[in-house]
Amino acid sequence: MADQSRGRGRGLALLKDLKKSLAADSQSSSGESSVKEFPGPSVPPSVPPSLPPSVVSAATGMPSTTIGGRGRVAAMMLSKMHQQTKDVQFSPASDVSPSAPTVGAGRGIKLLQNLKAQMAQSQPHVGGAEVKQITEKMAESTISSVQSSTIPKNKYFREIKETPPVVRKGESGTPCEVTANFIRLNFEEDHVFEYEVRYNPEQDYKNLCFKLLNEHSQYFKTKTFDGTTLYVPHMLPEEAMNLVSTNPYDNSKVQVIIRFRRTRRLSEMIHIYNVVFKQIMKDLQLVRFGRQYFNEHSAIQIPQHKLEVWPGYVTAVDEYEGGLMLTLDSTHRVLRTQTVLSLIKETVQCEGANWKRAMTDKLIGSSVMTTYNKKLFRVDSIDDTMTPRSTFEKLENGQPVQISFIDYYKKNYGIEIMDWEQPLLISRDTKRLPGSEQATDFMICLVPELCQLTGLTDDQRSNFRLMKDVATYTRITPNQRHAAFKKYIQNVLSNETAKSRLTGWGLSIAPETVNITARTLPPEPLYFGNNVKVPGKDNADWNGDVSRNAVMQAVDILRWVVLFTDRDKNVTNDFVDTLKRCCRPMGINVSAPELIRLPNDRTDSYVAALRKFSIANLQLVVAICPTIRDDRYSAIKKICCVDNPVPSQVINARTIMNSQKIRSITQKILLQMNCKLGGTLWNISIPLKSAMIIGIDSYHDASRKKRSVCAFIASYNQTMTHWYSKVVLQERGQEIVDSLKSCFVDALKHYLRVNGRLPDRIIIYRDGVGDGQLKLLQDYEIPQMQICFSILGTTYKPSLTYIVVQKRINTRIFMKTRNGFENPFPGTVLDHCVTRRDWYDFLIASQKVNQGTVTPTHYVVIHDDSGMTADQCQRLTYKMCHLYYNWPGTVRVPAPCQYAHKLAYLVGQNIHQLPSDALTDKLFFL
Repeated sequence: MADQSRGRGRGLALLKDLKKSLAADSQSSSGESSVKEFPGPSVPPSVPPSLPPSVVSAATGMPSTTIGGRGRVAAMMLSKMHQQTKDVQFSPASDVSPSAPTVGAGRGIKLLQNLKAQMAQSQPHVGGAEVKQITEKMAESTISSVQSSTIPKNKYFREIKETPPVVRKGESGTPCEVTANFIRLNFEEDHVFEYEVRYNPEQDYKNLCFKLLNEHSQYFKTKTFDGTTLYVPHMLPEEAMNLVSTNPYDNSKVQVIIRFRRTRRLSEMIHIYNVVFKQIMKDLQLVRFGRQYFNEHSAIQIPQHKLEVWPGYVTAVDEYEGGLMLTLDSTHRVLRTQTVLSLIKETVQCEGANWKRAMTDKLIGSSVMTTYNKKLFRVDSIDDTMTPRSTFEKLENGQPVQISFIDYYKKNYGIEIMDWEQPLLISRDTKRLPGSEQATDFMICLVPELCQLTGLTDDQRSNFRLMKDVATYTRITPNQRHAAFKKYIQNVLSNETAKSRLTGWGLSIAPETVNITARTLPPEPLYFGNNVKVPGKDNADWNGDVSRNAVMQAVDILRWVVLFTDRDKNVTNDFVDTLKRCCRPMGINVSAPELIRLPNDRTDSYVAALRKFSIANLQLVVAICPTIRDDRYSAIKKICCVDNPVPSQVINARTIMNSQKIRSITQKILLQMNCKLGGTLWNISIPLKSAMIIGIDSYHDASRKKRSVCAFIASYNQTMTHWYSKVVLQERGQEIVDSLKSCFVDALKHYLRVNGRLPDRIIIYRDGVGDGQLKLLQDYEIPQMQICFSILGTTYKPSLTYIVVQKRINTRIFMKTRNGFENPFPGTVLDHCVTRRDWYDFLIASQKVNQGTVTPTHYVVIHDDSGMTADQCQRLTYKMCHLYYNWPGTVRVPAPCQYAHKLAYLVGQNIHQLPSDALTDKLFFL
C-alpha cells in the first residue's frame, strides 16, 4: 500500500477517517434532530475528534508537517465544508434530480461529492411540506408561468371550457332590433376520433404525407389531417391501421401506421370547422388570397380605368357567447387588368434610360398575381440581368437538370412566353424546410408577362373619378351585403359536395343570420365657448355648429409666418384675408402674418427659409405648397417637429383656390391651427373628476421593414381636452412594454405638474393588438404598468382599466327597417350573443356612414379594478369618440386612440425621428 505521507493513497485514508467521523456525528445528533426547528444534519461547533491530524491542523489553522500537496488542499476544503454545514439546510435526496457521474474528477472534488451524499443519507426525510410551500409561493410571485402540457404545441384544437361564458351587459339606451353577419352552426353532439399517423421510413415533406394517406381515401372520405394527426367522424376498421402506400417520386413502398389516440367531442374541435369551411370554399370554386376567397367568374370590369373588382368572402368559425357561429363577411379585391410587362414598356417609353428607377418606385413592395395559378407575390426587386431565357436547377426523376423559364412554363402550364428579353421580378420568402431547424431564404423569379398588378397606386387613389367608380362596387349598402350572405348560404346548401361535407361531420348551417336586440345610447350634448350648449343629434354630426359658435378655449395667433411661392401669391393673400374675416365669430384674434416669398417650389427653398426663423418669437409656421409632394412635406415637418420645434400647417394651394369653398376650408384650417397651439374647440360632460385617459397605437412600415413607431397620448385635464404625447421608436423584436413604462411615468409626472396631484383612476385604450396577444397583455404588460405606480410613491395605487380597441374586424351590424336593412345609429352598442365567450367585451358603432356599411369597433376589457359597471364603461367609451378635433362628429375609436394613430403615422411616414419635447403638450400632429 502506498505511503500515506507521500502522494498516492492519502485521499483514501482521508475518506475512511471522514466516514468514521460522520457515523459518530449522526449517532450523537440523532436525539437532537427531533427538537430542532429545521431538520438537517447536526454539526458540532468544534472540529470532530476523529479526523486525522492533518485535517485537524488544517481546520484549526495550525501548521502541519505530516501532510502536504494536494492532500492538504483537499483537507482544507473538507474542513471548510464541514464548518459551513452548521448553517446550511439540505433538502432531502428525493428533491435532487440524479446527475451523471463526472468522468475524471479530481480526488478533492470526489471527496466533496461523497461528503454531500453521506449528509443526504444521514438526514431524516422531513421538511417536504415546507419546501412545497416555498415553491408554491415563488410560483405565485412570478408574472407568468409556463403551463406544462402533454399536448404538443402544434395541435390546433382547444377544449371547450366547462366554465360559463363571461356575460357583462349594460342597460341604458333605447333597444333596437338588429341582425349581424353571424350564422348559427347546429351540430349533432357527435364524437370525433383522433388518430396519430406515422410513416416508415419517416417522411419530412408535408405534401407527400398527404399524398401517401390519400391513396387510401376509401377508409376516410371525411377527414381533417395536418401531417401527423388525423381526425375522422367514425371509428376506423382494423385493416386501416397498417397500410402500405407508394411514393410517387421514386416508387418506393412506405408503411403508413395509424394509431388510435383518443375520442373527442366535436364541439371541442373549433379547428375542424374552419378547415371544413376552407374546403367548402374550394367546392364553390373560389380563389384564395390570404384568408379571403374570391370569385373570379363574377369579376366586375371597369374598362375605362383598366381595373376589375373580384367579389369574395371571408369566414371564421368560433364559439361566441351565443354558441357556435360562422362569421361571414363580403369583401372585394381590386385588380388591374394590365400586366407588369405592359407597365414596364410604358415606363421605358416615358422615362427612357431612367426606367429602372421609376419602375422600382412603382413596383417594389406591391403585390402581383400570377395569372396561371392565381397566387399573390410581393415584389422585392427587379433583376434586369435575368430573362426568361435564363435557366434554373430543377429535380427530374431524382436528378438535377437545368431548365429555362421558357421551357418550364411551356412544359408545366402550356404557356408560351412571347417576350424573351423582359427582365424578371424577384420575390423573397423565408420558409423552414421539413426536417431542418433553420429557416431557408428563397428567391422566387416571376415573369412580368404572366403577372397581373393588384391594388391601386397612389396616383390612382388621388384620382377622384376613379375612386368614385370603384366605390360603387366595393362600398356596398347593408341590403346588398345581407343579400350576399343569403346567396352564400344558398350556394352552400345547393352544392352537393359542400352539403355532404357538412353532413359528414354532423353539421348544418342555419338559413338566416342571427337576430339580436341591441341598444342605442342617448346623443351627447356639446359645449362651446360663451356657455353655448348644443343638444346632441342622432347622426352625431355638428359641422354647422362648429362654424357658427365660438371655440371653447381660443389661443390668439399673434406671431406667425406664411411661406409661399410667386405663383401662389394671389391665393395666399385671399387666404389671409378670409382668415381674418372668419376668426372673429370663432372667438380667435389673428394678427397680420409675416409673408415670406420663396424663389421657387423646391424643397431646399422651404428648408432654407425655415432654418432662418427664431423659434423664441414664433407661434406658428404656415407653408403653402403648389402641389402635393411627400418629400417636401416630410422635410417641412422634420424641421418644425425636430430641429426647430414650432407648430406648423402645410396647405396645398389647390384646396384654397376655389373661391366658393375658400371660406369653409379656411374655417377648418383655423380650427386646426387653434388646436395645434393648445386651444380647445368643444367639450362634453365627463363624469370623472380625477382621471387620466390614455391612448396607445403603433405604426408598422411593412415596405421598409424599419423600426416600428409607438405613440402614447395621455389627457392631463378634467374635461379630457388637453393631451400629452410621447413617441417610442421600437427596434424589431423589442418588447414594447419597456418603452411604454417610461412614457407612462412621464405622463403621470406631467399630470402632477399641471394639477398638483396624481389621478385617482387611469383608463388605457390600447389599439393595434390582435386576439393572440390578449393573454400576454393581461399576464405581462398590465403587471408591468402597475409597477410604475410605485415609482411615484409607495402609497400611490390608482384604479386601472385596460381596454383593447380592435377596429379591423369582420363583424357587421344591420338595423332592421321597413325597407330591409340600414346602418345602425351612432352609439349602437352590442354586448351579448356575438361577443367573445371568455372575455368581457362589447361592440360600438360610433360613427355615421353615408356610403357603404358601417363597421363597429370591438372593445375587450382585459383588466378593470375600478368597479365601473358595463354601462359606465360603454358610455365613457362612446363619449371619448366625440373629442377628436379634426372631425366635427364622432369617430370610430376613442379620441386618444385616433390622436395616437395620427402621431404614429406622422413619425413613421414622414419625420422618422423623435419629436422635440417642446411640443409634448400640444396637438402639433393634427
